Amino acid sequence: MIDEKYLLKNEHYQLDEFEFKNGAVLKDVDVDYGVVGTPKYDEEGNIINAVLFGHGFEGNYASIFDFDQLIGQDAILTKDDYFFISITSLGFPESCSPSTTGLNQEFPQYEIEDLLNFKKQFLEERFPNIKKIHGIIGHAFGGYEALAWSIFYPEDVDFIINFSSSYKTTGYKYIFAKIANQIIENSSSYHSKHYDESISKVLISISQLHYLISFTEDYFNTMSVNEIDLMMDNFAEDGLFYDIHDIKLRNDFLVTYDLQDKLDQIKCKVLIIGVNNIAYYTLDHDFAPLNDFIKHSKLVLLDVKGKTNSLEYIYQIKDDIKEFMDSI
Repeated sequence: MIDEKYLLKNEHYQLDEFEFKNGAVLKDVDVDYGVVGTPKYDEEGNIINAVLFGHGFEGNYASIFDFDQLIGQDAILTKDDYFFISITSLGFPESCSPSTTGLNQEFPQYEIEDLLNFKKQFLEERFPNIKKIHGIIGHAFGGYEALAWSIFYPEDVDFIINFSSSYKTTGYKYIFAKIANQIIENSSSYHSKHYDESISKVLISISQLHYLISFTEDYFNTMSVNEIDLMMDNFAEDGLFYDIHDIKLRNDFLVTYDLQDKLDQIKCKVLIIGVNNIAYYTLDHDFAPLNDFIKHSKLVLLDVKGKTNSLEYIYQIKDDIKEFMDSI
């Protein structure tokens, strides 16, 4: 029988209230999260090996499963050595979001500080014996939160592993968020209080648009048009599981995201894992500049060539990750 500490346990918690940076306050705020691993304690009973996991744009707490080569029973970061806490971010389904609260367009606009404070308040209430986070692993959107945490709460974290992410929304990323929002705003279904089948068509269009940024350029160029059509159809089906209001608010945040002028405030060690040849995040405009801006950082590039899922190739850089963790 597998020991429970090796199994990700999904739980739910409710904050009595949460206040946004803009002053808006929500009551009975849901937090969806999972824990796995082995907590270790100091003499005062405080957990000293807590590591937060931050998921990507379309993920949730369970996305930590995708990092089984990095986080696992026999992985680089073992469940015997660390206590992992994976939280579904503010604005995402299962946790407090436009769709799950029913507020839809009336849901407060959130900023990067709100994303942090949502998790920080949860940790303070649910795990009061965690006085300091040992580390944060952030993937894409979760990497935004990881960087911001080390800026706004620099004394609270020892290390960050920033996987395929960036420090601001510019260029291709900005265009994608703006186009997606225009598709939503130009649809009468977005403004309706009742479900209309045209909502599904909008979600399908956005999902297919996301197809453009999901794989490496090499992968696209090796596919036939029939294979591309089939893949786009699969993405269309995925779009039916999204909520138009959650996506709209997420994009509203993305077009304003910019931490560049604050990166010099980061004190902890940072491992930047870049993925080559993808359209959304690039070496020249994301990974390399981020490495230059942060004093205590190391950049490692993951070579996936024309493959589809970069997470399957983390083993290629396991020695680099181990070397980084040994330096903490």
